[in-house]
Amino acid sequence: MEEKKPGFFKKLWTSIRDFEKYEEFAADKIISAIKYILILILIFIMIVTLAYTFKFYNVVSDVKEYISEQIEEISLENGKLTISSKEPIIIENEKSIVPIIIIDTDKYADPEKYLEKINLYDTGILVLHDKITISNNLLAQDQSIYYSNIFTENINNKEELINLISGNKMMYTYMLFFVTVFVYLFIIYFSSNIVDAIVLGALGYIFARIVKLRLRFKATFNIGIHALTLPIILNLIYIMVNTFTNFTISYFQWMYTTVSYIYVAVAILMIKTEIINQKIQLMKLEKIQEKVATEDTLEVEPKEKEKEEKKEEQREEKEEKDSGEQPEGSNA
Repeated sequence: MEEKKPGFFKKLWTSIRDFEKYEEFAADKIISAIKYILILILIFIMIVTLAYTFKFYNVVSDVKEYISEQIEEISLENGKLTISSKEPIIIENEKSIVPIIIIDTDKYADPEKYLEKINLYDTGILVLHDKITISNNLLAQDQSIYYSNIFTENINNKEELINLISGNKMMYTYMLFFVTVFVYLFIIYFSSNIVDAIVLGALGYIFARIVKLRLRFKATFNIGIHALTLPIILNLIYIMVNTFTNFTISYFQWMYTTVSYIYVAVAILMIKTEIINQKIQLMKLEKIQEKVATEDTLEVEPKEKEKEEKKEEQREEKEEKDSGEQPEGSNA
């Protein structure tokens, strides 16, 4: 009967807490390890994207409130936004989910200049004449949403814009935002984690040689993939906390990397220890077998000797008997 393979969540729990099972992970197929990390990344991306989408929803609500209270005239024609303001509008609030929002609808505005200021914060939004750019320090690249992809109708005043932002059509915007961020994050995180697993596999291969353990790169690569489990979960927790509280941890990436390295090293040492224990048990078994064989030999030898002695006695008795019998008439 074929042994049932552990499910995803069983592997996840085992990868975090049971180093002894890493020997089984090392012997697993590469396709199985990649499937595991793929599912883990998909769950990770799904949760993070939902959080970012919720955050974007709150930002839209804040923008709607600001437009209603602070801006007198606003229009959107052919995907180009115009706001009645001679100077750029800069909204800074460190306690807000989005600590900085910069609005400049001048078509000659320099976005790089504003992004330099926004990058001083964990999160920021830049509103330009043709697009909205969202910046976050956890994203490798800023995300831009063009008005022409969201609004198909021209808007002549702020009341129309507020009604449009409040209407059901914004669901399409949120869905577009969700899909865009999901695809982008999947490409970034999946490729980066595969690269991390390859690096961990290479370092694990070298470390295994140092401790005189012969492991194939396939085995150390599988170990590297499962060693990323806890760092990915910690990264997810950190992103969620940072997204809703703006709490940051300095050098978090170093901690992320260090944890995965420790897992690889400990897993390899555990495999070596297990192999040594197996050799010790095998040596003990061989000694027991030798002892049993020796005892059997010692038991057989006296019996054989006794049998030989008995045969010798019987032969001597026969010879004496034969020599004692004289033929008749020999003394005549």
